[in-house]
This record gives sequence, C-alpha cells and structure tokens, in this order.
Amino acid sequence: MSAGGTAAQVVPLVAARALDGALDYAVPAALDSAVVPGALVAVRLGPRAVLGVVMTREPATHKGRLQPVAGVVDAPVVPADLLDLARWVARRTLSPLGTCLKLVLPPGAEGALRRGPEGTWSLGAPTGQGRERLVARAVPGAEAPDGRRATVLGQLLASGGVLQAADLVRAAGTTMPTLKRMADDGQITLTAERADASGLNWFGPAPGPDTPPELTPDQTVAVDRVIRAIDAPGTDALLLHGVTGSGKTEVYLRAIEAARARGKSSLVLVPEIALTPQFLGRLRARLGERVAVWHSALAPAERAAEDRRIRSGEADVVMGARSAVFAPLRDIGLVVVDEEHDSSYKQDSTPRYDARQVAYKRATDAGAALVYGSATPRPEAWHALPRITLAERADGAVLPPIDVVDMRTQHAGPISRPLARALQEAAERGDKAIVLLNRRGFSRTTLCRDCGWIARCPDCDVPMVLHRDGGPERLVCHHCGLERDQPNACPSCRSVNVGRQGSGTQALEEALANVVPNTRLVRLDADSAAKRGGIVALLAEFSAPGPAILLGTQMVAKGHDLPDVTVAAVLDADAALQHADFRAEERTFSLIVQLAGRAGRRKGEPARVVVQAWEPAARAVQLGSRHAVEEFLEGEIGRRQARGMPPHGHLLRIVIEGNHPARVAEVAEALAEDLAMADPEMTVRGPSRLHRLRGRTRRAILLQAPLSSTLTTATRRVLASSGVPGGVRIGIDVDPQDT
Repeated sequence: MSAGGTAAQVVPLVAARALDGALDYAVPAALDSAVVPGALVAVRLGPRAVLGVVMTREPATHKGRLQPVAGVVDAPVVPADLLDLARWVARRTLSPLGTCLKLVLPPGAEGALRRGPEGTWSLGAPTGQGRERLVARAVPGAEAPDGRRATVLGQLLASGGVLQAADLVRAAGTTMPTLKRMADDGQITLTAERADASGLNWFGPAPGPDTPPELTPDQTVAVDRVIRAIDAPGTDALLLHGVTGSGKTEVYLRAIEAARARGKSSLVLVPEIALTPQFLGRLRARLGERVAVWHSALAPAERAAEDRRIRSGEADVVMGARSAVFAPLRDIGLVVVDEEHDSSYKQDSTPRYDARQVAYKRATDAGAALVYGSATPRPEAWHALPRITLAERADGAVLPPIDVVDMRTQHAGPISRPLARALQEAAERGDKAIVLLNRRGFSRTTLCRDCGWIARCPDCDVPMVLHRDGGPERLVCHHCGLERDQPNACPSCRSVNVGRQGSGTQALEEALANVVPNTRLVRLDADSAAKRGGIVALLAEFSAPGPAILLGTQMVAKGHDLPDVTVAAVLDADAALQHADFRAEERTFSLIVQLAGRAGRRKGEPARVVVQAWEPAARAVQLGSRHAVEEFLEGEIGRRQARGMPPHGHLLRIVIEGNHPARVAEVAEALAEDLAMADPEMTVRGPSRLHRLRGRTRRAILLQAPLSSTLTTATRRVLASSGVPGGVRIGIDVDPQDT
C-alpha cells in the first residue's frame, strides 16, 4: 500500500469481458506521485504483465493482499475529460470499459508493453521520424514536352507542381524510368527528401494563403450566430442547413478564426478523411500549419507526431473522421460536425459509438459551441436542433434541374439514352461529369443461366462479387474478404452458360468508354481509393484540363467541390428502397440531393443532373428531384412518429451469433423472452434470421422504446442476471443505423 494509504483502481486492457471494470492494486511508495488518474501502468494479471489505465486513487475495496503496480509506463497521461468520455461511451454503448479506454490512449498503446532497464516500462511508441521519399517537382520555364510526358507534367502541375514520385507514377499511369528520363532532360526535378511524420503528408504540400471572400447576408447571420454560441458556454447545438454550394465551409472557417482569437481550439469532424483533401486545403490556406489531421489510417509515426503537436498546443485545430472526436485537444471552444447526415459517423464494431453523439457530449462537457452541418440533415437533427439556414448558393449559382429517367422505358444496359446524350454534350464542351453507382466490383453476381446457381460465399450466405482490375477475374465476398477464381462452368450442373448479372463500377467504366470514347475516365471507389494518397492523385487526375468523368460509388457524392462539372448522374438511385430499413427513403433522398449538388457549382455553368430509377414515382425520388428538403423531412418525421421510430423513439439491436445453429436459436429465443418481460415501455421484435457471416449463424432482436435509457437499462439488467451463455457471442448496437 502507498504511503498515502490509498490503492489504485486500474482497468487492465485485456479482451476478457469478465474483467470489465477496475481492479484494486497497491501503489509502491516510489511510484506514489506518478500513479495518478489517467496514468498508464504495468500491472500483473495472473502470470503476465499487462497495460492498464489508472481510473481513481481511493481506499481498496478488495479484502486481502493486493498485487502492487509493477511500474508506470513512459507515456502521456490520459486527460481527465477523456477518461470521463470513455466512461460515458461505455455506459452509452453497453461496451466494456477497457475497450472504450483504448479510444483515448496515446499512440503506441496498441503495441506490446516493453520492460526496460531498472524497472522502466514503455510502449515502444514510434519516434515520429519520417522516411526518405523521392519527390517530383515541375521546373518553371522548362520546354513543354509532348506525348506521354505531357500527360505526366499535366498531372504534376494539377497537383500543385509538387508530388511524391510514387504518387505521380500512379496518377499519371507512367513509370519511374520515365520520370528519371524527364529529370535528365530538365523537364522535372527528382530529389530525395526526408519528410516529417505529420498526418498532413497524406494531402501534399500546403496551399498558399487564401483571401477570405465577402460573406453573403445568410452567411453573415450564420457566422454571428455561431460566434455568439462560442461566447455563451452552455448554448444548445446548432444545425447549419445550407443547400449544396451555399458556403457552409466559409462559416466554419470564420467561426474557427473567432475561437482561435479567444484562445480556444476547434475540432472539425468529417465523414471520411480520405475524401476531403479540399476541405483540409482550405483549412490550411486560411489557418496555417496549426492544423492537425487525426484518423485511424495514419501510420504509427504520423499519429505520434500529430499527438505531440496537439498535446503541446502547436496545433489548435484538429480535423478528422470518427476517431478524431477523441483527440487530446485542450480548451475546446468549437466543435463542427460536417455532413452530419452521413452514416459513416457510426462505428460498426465494438464499441459501436456514434461520433455525432460523442461530439455532443464532448462539446457539452467543454462548454463549447457545437455546429452540425448538412444540405440534407437527418430527421433527428432537423427535429431537435435550432436551425441556421443558407438558402442559396454563395456565388449566386442556381441548383441544377434534375431529370428522372424511368429505366423501365430504356434499352438494356446501365446508361440510359438521356444520360448518354448529356455525357456526349459535356464531352463536346470539354466539361466534366460525375457518375455514381452504388455498387463495387465488376458485377453484382455470377450465375448459371441454365440451373439458376449463384456464386455465394460459403461462410456468409451472400452473393460474391466479380472483380476485374487488369488481372484474372476473381470473386470476392465483401463481408469476409474471401476470394475465389471465376468458374468457367457451373459447379452445380456443369453448364458453361455462366454469366454476370448487374453491373458495378468496373462494368460501367467499360460502358462509358463506348459512349464517350475520348473522355478520360477516373474511377473512385473503395477499391481504387484504398491506397495511401490515392484519393488526392485521383482527384488531381480528374481536375486536369479536358473532358473527364469521375465514376464511383457513394464516395463521389461526398463533399467534393470541383469546377467544370456540368453533368451529374446517379444510377439505380432507388436501390435502397428495396431494403426493409426505416432509413431507406432518407438515404435515397439524401443521395440524390447530395450528388446533384456536385454539378454547376460555379455561376454560369450549364448543369444537368440525371437520376435513373426503376421506381421513378417513389416519394424519395420525386422530392429529391425537386431539392425539396423541408417537405421531405417534415413528411418523414410525421411518418416515423406514427411508428415510434427516431426521432420519436429509440432502437437497440442485439445480434446473437455462434457456430452451432441450434444453440444460437435457443439463446436468442430465451433472451427475447427475458427482454419482453423486462420493461412494459419496451417493444421486442424478433429474433429474426440474418445471413451467416464468416461461417457463424446469427439471429437479431430489435428493441424499441420512447427513451434510450429504457433500452439500455433493461438490456444491461437482463444480461447481468443471465450472463452470456457459452458457445455464443452477443453484440449490442444502440441507435443502429440499419435495421
């Protein structure tokens, strides 16, 4: 026991749910001053030393001899506000506290715990030293090359004149020997440079400073409203609803500048960091290099470098995706959640937190202003929050008209006649187009046209998707990642009449090449953007002079502000309406309006939007085609009120899974019966069957109640009394995004 007579309550960071909570440890006198709440420590758990987090220093409740803390880890202390936030996430999501604490730990904590000389402990955290990289630069005044080299130089200039050589090779479709010959001829330079480990390296060199534009009257009102919220801690969150291109980003920038002038930091959340190089560029151009990037795909050294910049105060603005809501910022004065309608803010694995809710909690605790922004807000935000409206585009451009094409009247194939004409006219003008298809791969399914066999994943009971990326055709399961060769004959009836059904981005790319053969096609989907720096290079290629088509999945509709885009199209716009999900209409409407907003963003640009649908009369399609946001949301809120769905109710989803179907069914039925008797305010639906995933049988139970606390309290009580039966695994999703 320590000299002060108190023990340390430590949460060991282990996977066992049975150890969900703090354990008492004795504190040696030599460590007493260092074992403080938030400190990372090494503690014994059985025969091994594990990493733990000190939660409190209080008298021990354990009767008997205590194990001593083995040592204090050489790592930053977790701030008190982040400890409290982890506790809140654990309570809110019914997740183990140890799992939630991992969200707020410093970089390196996911690695091995290391014991050094003289009883010291470390995480082996990365040093933050960058690697040496080959960088290509354009040479001002050099003679313009022709042929293939002209394409390379054009790509380099479109990227600001500086690009890592490896990224230039990918973006321009060239080779390293070509770059070296261009350097020998004085057309570019190639230099080996050691970059720092900043997360900003993802997005190329810093842009030059910008000149703030004159605000529109609506923007002036919005900026004043947000600044008043910064100056009045405790003000409720605000919804900044602005049509696409209305200048929401400029409102954010002015508010961040106001927070900085008051000595406050700002946190900016975006749905997917890899898709927002333009937003980050505007932040850096206006705010300088005191901007940090925080997301899960950073390399360990980059994450460590950004962590140091944030903790030291060198960076007072943090931009990032979901995980950035846990960044160790101090003195937060403003939190922005951009594109708040995007479901990417919800974590799909334990702990299943919603970054939008965590942002609300963090802003409230910090007394910070909180702004949610979107052109198509969620019904929950529209119903609950006071609104600031930007009704018109900032430069006076009008929203483009939307043509809905009934695909039942069109010929076979993914491209309708109206869309083909629009693309051809845009190509003749030298303009650009964006085409969205909400699918990946070459086709949705591979089937036998004789017996009806479909290529399904043996472990997940879902169709596999055919991919073709310049190599052999392969079938891929998008759930578990299993890959198989495309069969030449049906494995069921041995027929060779095996074909494809449906079209994905790769098949659509081929169809577009036939419609506009001389137009550059740039494919942006999860497959092509997965590589580091890929999104920057792809958008630079699309933005290079000349007609081009940006083709992809929902990524192409997210936040891009690209000039010369005069055609936008969404294929299978109503596909989500085929799913039994209460958010299906919301998602369909949002997809149409958001995609339409990518076109005609400059005043005077002729713009046209084509929406291809099989149910053109569907409410979401019709209202989306009229940009009727308020009408859609008011109607959607009324429809959900009649069913007790969010925002007029709350949901909790429980998934039971295991390797033995009979055992899973038995546990699911018993759990549903216990929950049905737990609280009269709660409705229990199910258990229902789900498709197998990675070989495991699954059942789902959906709970519904007016209050979220009703659901979490009842679920916690039932699981605590019955425990988790052997042979199954139980997953809990509070406020699920899919039902």
